[in-house]
Amino acid sequence: MFNRFNSHFGGDLVNARLKKGFSQAAAAEAAGISVREYQRIEKGTSQVKVEPFLRLVFFFDLEIENYRKVVFPDETVSPH
Repeated sequence: MFNRFNSHFGGDLVNARLKKGFSQAAAAEAAGISVREYQRIEKGTSQVKVEPFLRLVFFFDLEIENYRKVVFPDETVSPH
């Protein structure tokens, strides 16, 4: 489950970062993590912690709902 999440989120980060013209260093700074850790997250080889995840989602204006669907793809009942 988390390998799928890691690669999905990492790919989204790469696309968003390149689209917005940010460097990996700028994204890492926004997330409060090292550049090396950010690179691992982009590659999908590191599990992102909650706080950096949220910072990156808001920094790149990503749709947070997409990641719930990756983690719980078979969920049929909405928590709302």
